[in-house]
Order: sequence, then structure tokens, then C-alpha cells
Amino acid sequence: MASPSALTEPTGLDLVGIQDPAAWDRVSVGYSSYIAAHLRRYAIDALQLAGISEHDEVLDVATGPGTLALEAARVAQKVNALDFSAGMLEALYKRTDEHQRARLSLRQGDGQALPYANDSFDAAFSMFGLFMFPDRAKGFAELARVLRPGGRAVVASWQPQDAIHAFMVINTELAAESSVSRPSSGPPLGDPVVFKAEMEAAGFDVEIHPIVHVLESPSFDALWDGLTRSHVALEIAREQLGSARYADLLARIRARLEQDLGSGPQSVAMPAWLGLGRLG
Repeated sequence: MASPSALTEPTGLDLVGIQDPAAWDRVSVGYSSYIAAHLRRYAIDALQLAGISEHDEVLDVATGPGTLALEAARVAQKVNALDFSAGMLEALYKRTDEHQRARLSLRQGDGQALPYANDSFDAAFSMFGLFMFPDRAKGFAELARVLRPGGRAVVASWQPQDAIHAFMVINTELAAESSVSRPSSGPPLGDPVVFKAEMEAAGFDVEIHPIVHVLESPSFDALWDGLTRSHVALEIAREQLGSARYADLLARIRARLEQDLGSGPQSVAMPAWLGLGRLG
């Protein structure tokens, strides 16, 4: 990723940097402190779908702040958590207690080339990570490869974000700065038909489950502070655009959001898909 000093006359924001672990390193603290509590709700849903037991060995791919890994470690006998961001793994480790550390194994690596043997796990998860992989087919195939016969996988993706006003505004303003346009439909697995077909192609028998949880903030200022500390695309913009141009971008986004949402308590519904796959 280019540094701000290399962009004295920038022609556009390059959001391909979302696949750069350094960007996630920089938001790891904010991500873990702000969004992890909200993501925990989806993690609990995923673990219930998979039917995790105390006898299971579990893999969490693109673990991020480790919300699923931490919950799984309360039940399963062994949990392996993998992420390409060293900063995310460090933030995760700091959030563990003694019981969880005894059951957790953290590893830096690529979800498209998992560093584990075939048939290693009873259940595997990727919570809001796999949908951003450059090669999702490899991501799904790798989950299938490391699962034992009869294993379960749960993959989470956001539903199209146009209905989430805060993210629609952020995406629109980023697209105006970007040389790489972002699809208005949201993440590639936002379409449940596409999601099901891609997961099935890896050999899974698939069910797609809709789920919605609400991100609550006591005020607009609290919501804004959390977004600016945890939104990786905004961090990429900060790194690439330079201070003046980035400040202008933030001012535009904040003005639009505050006008539309008001300054009081905020409730942001965030619909997702959970894809449950089973191997024969």
C-alpha cells in the first residue's frame, strides 16, 4: 500500500488495500474495543447452528477480533484461530482469560491456503472474513479440506448494505474518492443464491440463514467515534489520501450522517447471512 507521502497528487483511493493485513493491523485495537461486542451475537448464533460440543476441535478462519474463537473456547476442547493480521491476533490474545488460553491456538496465516492437515477439525467458521478473500472458491475449498467427514462449517457475510444508512453513506463517499468502484449491492456473498452456490461448489450441503442484530450507541458521537476507529476502508482512506483530503472526506460523511440520523441514541440494524454447510 502506498504511503501518504507517495500520494502528493492522488488520482483516486485504491480500496484493494482492504486485502492488506497492515490495514487491519492499524484498526485492530478499535475493531476489538468497539465492534467485537456486536459481532459476538452473530458468533453465538453460528456456534448454535453448528451444534458445537465439548468434544469438538474447532477452526476459526479470519478470526479478526476473535469473537467466535473466544466463545468456542468456552465449550470446545480445542480452538484454532487464524488471521492474516498480526495486530488482530495480538488484540485477541489480550482479551483471553486463563481458561480460554488453555484451549486456544493462535496462528498467522492465509485462509486460502490453510496451514492444517486434511480432516483436522469437527467444525470450521469464518465470520465476516471469507467474503473478502480474493479467491473465495479457495476459501470454501480449504474449509472443506480440513474438516473431518460429517464436519460442519458456518460462514457469515453481510446482507446488502444499502439498507444500512450509515454504511450506504460511507460507501457512497468512498466511491467518490475511489479509482476502484464498490458495488452498490454490498459484499459479493450478499446474494444468498450466490452464497449457497459458491459454498455448495466446495462440496457442502448448504442452508442459508438470515440473522439481524442491532448495533446500539448512546449517541451519534459515540457511533461516529466507533466507526472512525474500526472501519477498515476509512483507515485505508486515511493512509492514502493525506491529512487534508481525509479530513474533508470525514467532514462530508459526518455532516450527511448527523443530518439524517440526528445526535441522539443510535440503533443500527445490521442484517447478515449465516451459511451452514455440512459434509457427507
